[in-house]
Amino acid sequence: MSISYNSLTGIEGNPITYISQLATEGKRNLDSSSATTRIILLLAFVVISILYYVLFSSLGKGGSGSGSGLSGTSGSPGSPGAGGESGGKRTLEIILWSIFLILIIINGFQYFFNVNFTASIKDIFTDKPKIDLSIQQPPGEDVVPELKLKKEVYNIPSNNFTYDDSKAICQAYGGKLATYNQVENSYNKGAEWCNYGWSDGQMALFPTQQKTWDRLQTIEGHENDCGRPGVNGGKIDNPKARFGVNCYGFKPIITSAESDNMKNTPIYPVSMKDLELQKKLDYWKKRIPEILLSPFNKNSWSILG
Repeated sequence: MSISYNSLTGIEGNPITYISQLATEGKRNLDSSSATTRIILLLAFVVISILYYVLFSSLGKGGSGSGSGLSGTSGSPGSPGAGGESGGKRTLEIILWSIFLILIIINGFQYFFNVNFTASIKDIFTDKPKIDLSIQQPPGEDVVPELKLKKEVYNIPSNNFTYDDSKAICQAYGGKLATYNQVENSYNKGAEWCNYGWSDGQMALFPTQQKTWDRLQTIEGHENDCGRPGVNGGKIDNPKARFGVNCYGFKPIITSAESDNMKNTPIYPVSMKDLELQKKLDYWKKRIPEILLSPFNKNSWSILG
C-alpha cells in the first residue's frame, strides 16, 4: 500500500512548517512594498527641492535684471521703488521657505512616526480667525488570531487494514498509532466515531458519546450499533484482522469529499432494512406528481381555505 502525506493533504511535510513558510513569505512581500514606497517618497523630496531651488534662483535673477534695466534714480538701489520691490521679493521668499519647512516637518512626522497632521483655517476674514490642527495617531495593529495546530486522534474508516498496515498508514500521514489514553482523552473532549480502529498495543477502539447512545436506543434495530457510552473495544489477538485505523498527529485539512461524507453519513451503520426503506422512499418521491389528493371539503382545498 503506497500512501504519501503530500498526495492526501496537499501539504508536504509538517503543517506547522508549511504555515510558517506562508507567514514568512507574506512578511517578505510586505517589506518589499514598504521599501518601494520609501524610494518614491525620497524621489519626490528631491524633485521638490530642485523646484524650490530653481524658483528662488529665478527670483534673484529677475531682481538683478529689473534693476539694470531701469534708468535714472528710479533704477538705483537706494530708490523707494527698488527697495519696495526687493522687500516684496524677500517677503515672498520667506513665505515660500516657511511653507517648504512646514511641509518637511509634517511629512517627516508622517514618514518616521506614522503621525498625520491636518491643519485648516476658519473665519480668516473676521476679527477672530481660527486655526484647527488635528493629529491622527496611527491605528493600532489588528491582532490576527494565530492558527495553532494541535495533535489529535483521528479515525480512518473502512475495515480493510491489518495491524501492520495501520502502523504504516499513520506514518504516511506523519503520525503514529493512537494509544488507549489518547483515544480516551479525545472521548472526553467530545470525539466519537462508530468504527473500530487499530490502536497502539494491537487494540481496536472507538469512542461513543452518551448523547449518541441515548438517541440510538430510540431507533429500533440500532440500539447496539455503536457499543456503549465511553471507549469501546480492547486487544485483538489476530493482527491480520481487518479494521479501520486510529492515528495520532496533525489531522489533514478536510477535503470536499470528506465534507460531503460528514454531512450525509448517519451516526450508525446502515442495515439492509434501512437500504430497502430508503429505496422505497425514493421510489414514491419520484411519483408524487402522479398522486391526486382529496380536498378538505367540497368548498375548500385545505383547512386554511
